[in-house]
Amino acid sequence: MAQGQDRVGWVGVTTFAFALPWCIAGAGLLPPMAVLMSLAAFPVDARFWRPRGFSLPLALGGLFLAWVGISYLWSPYDNPEQLPKTLIGVPLYLLLALRVGGLDGRWRTRCEAAMIFLVVALGLYLLAETLTGGAMTHAFKIAVEGYDTVPEADVMTYVNRNLGHAAVPLILLAGPAALIAYRAGGLIVGAAVMVLAAIAAFSFGTEVNAVAFTLGLVAAVSTAVWPRPMIAGVFGIVAGGVLVVPVVLPGLIAIMPEGLRDSLPLSWVWRLEIWTYVSELIKDKPLFGYGLDASRPLNDEMELAGYQIEMLPMHPHNASLQIWLETGLIGAALLSCTLVFLGGRIASASRLTRDQAMATSWVLVSYVSLVLFSYGVWQEWHQAAAALAVTAVLFLGARKPA
Repeated sequence: MAQGQDRVGWVGVTTFAFALPWCIAGAGLLPPMAVLMSLAAFPVDARFWRPRGFSLPLALGGLFLAWVGISYLWSPYDNPEQLPKTLIGVPLYLLLALRVGGLDGRWRTRCEAAMIFLVVALGLYLLAETLTGGAMTHAFKIAVEGYDTVPEADVMTYVNRNLGHAAVPLILLAGPAALIAYRAGGLIVGAAVMVLAAIAAFSFGTEVNAVAFTLGLVAAVSTAVWPRPMIAGVFGIVAGGVLVVPVVLPGLIAIMPEGLRDSLPLSWVWRLEIWTYVSELIKDKPLFGYGLDASRPLNDEMELAGYQIEMLPMHPHNASLQIWLETGLIGAALLSCTLVFLGGRIASASRLTRDQAMATSWVLVSYVSLVLFSYGVWQEWHQAAAALAVTAVLFLGARKPA
């Protein structure tokens, strides 16, 4: 067994095993761990870097990242910390997925076992928190983080937010993990993984997790019937959404019936106000946008249901709007083209298996749902979680001939 294969194999097993405590803690420490593991698996063999022909999706993705970095030059936000997190972090997350996901033989089997361990252990932890009302996280907040003087309602808000974040890696990994278990003959394990993920997705008052799980499941089942057309179609729909959401969303919000709007939870009504406000901002700088992280200083306030709320709390809670707001039409077009050509490349891959196609749809749709309805697009904790899910998707590829 090659020494390089051993090194990457140990990195993969370590990554999945030690991701558990960071996921339990809300996934905030996944990014530094992923960066360290990527550096540990960094390819030193010159053959890895040898060009294998021109890759249009890779080139367009690189141009998009470059444009994101350039946009900071005109951003009103004067803290540059997001630059290295995005420009260095994203390529390293991708490198980790490619290196570990490219393993074969015994090391792939070992990494798959470590990944199943992560998913089952995290699922059981979140199940216990669901049954006990977040008792363990609540106790930690009081005893360690000093929340003993905070009103109980506010403490529970932080508890549910922490557990909702912890459920994200579980949701993203559940589809690929269940398929890997089923392929290995572990039907019961695969079913248990999906049940645990479903319970976590519908717990802790985080509606977006439930939406991500549901849409991911629909996409994966549809892909089982039409593997390659669904891959191309899902990527195409996401790419189109990046371009058209800021155009059509304000009109949809404007014609929404009052009864439907009043029936929504307050958090979703707040989202509608955020999206309307951001759509108006986009009209002022549609081509270049306001620059990286400009969402932070462009905030304002309004009154909603008797509360004084922020109209742009850190980010628009919608990935498409954030891309347009901060990088403009140029950034949105580059990302959209990247997705279109990447989807075509995956759909036409000769070694694409049905299971891998299903897992790809699951991860893409569930991840896009998360960033389209809630989380900031540059937040590195969910980017690192997505890298783990992409690694699991690569495990489902056709095994190399012996």
